[in-house]
Amino acid sequence: MSHEGWLLRTLRAWRSPAPRRRMGAGIAVVNGGDVLLIRRSDTGRWDVPGGGADAGETPEQTARRELREETGLSVGPVRVLGVFPHRYTYQDGNVVDWETHVFVAGFAGGEVRASYDATEARWWPLSALPVDVSDASLAYFAALTAVRA
Repeated sequence: MSHEGWLLRTLRAWRSPAPRRRMGAGIAVVNGGDVLLIRRSDTGRWDVPGGGADAGETPEQTARRELREETGLSVGPVRVLGVFPHRYTYQDGNVVDWETHVFVAGFAGGEVRASYDATEARWWPLSALPVDVSDASLAYFAALTAVRA
């Protein structure tokens, strides 16, 4: 490789920082054969309520806070569905390697309302989940339908 080629590759690598690592969490709230999903305001795609952890939060605390912020709901006991690593590139070019902890909880009652960074919140039949979702959400849905089968 020429010195020029090496220099260009080195400069590109220097300008492209390594992806940041973040921990996030969400909760799949289940009511009979339905699951509560939100339409994310940043992507317009359907997802389980969730988001990034605040400093010092455990995954469960993050999931509960995000559920409350995005839907107005609280839930009782939760169980772990899984931990899902995935990479996401934001519109501004930032790349984040996410480690998303997803929990499952039964619906404990209350009125669902979209708020915070959700433009819509609604119940979806587990047998007919939306297709306008991210690859990460597809992985959550596959795990959820597997444990519900």
